[in-house]
Amino acid sequence: MMDSAWSAAAWGGAFGLMNGGLSRRALQKALDKADKVFYAVFAAGFFWRLVFLAGAVWFLRDKKYIILLPFSGALIFTQFIFEVIPLKKGRRQS
Repeated sequence: MMDSAWSAAAWGGAFGLMNGGLSRRALQKALDKADKVFYAVFAAGFFWRLVFLAGAVWFLRDKKYIILLPFSGALIFTQFIFEVIPLKKGRRQS
């Protein structure tokens, strides 16, 4: 499955896309809610991404660093892209 650094980076990017998209979708749904709800969703998303990264690294613990580093780097970078692009407010206020 992951036999080269390129395939590891592709899998890391794919999982980062999935995790970042899910976190972003949850934040967009919580954007119009109370601040406590929004920050709870934000914190839960942060911890979910951290747990997912730790679980993936644990799952790949027997692989060489040439597999582990590109996977982790692509996963973190792709998830980070979803955090850099600002969320837009759902309702327009005139």
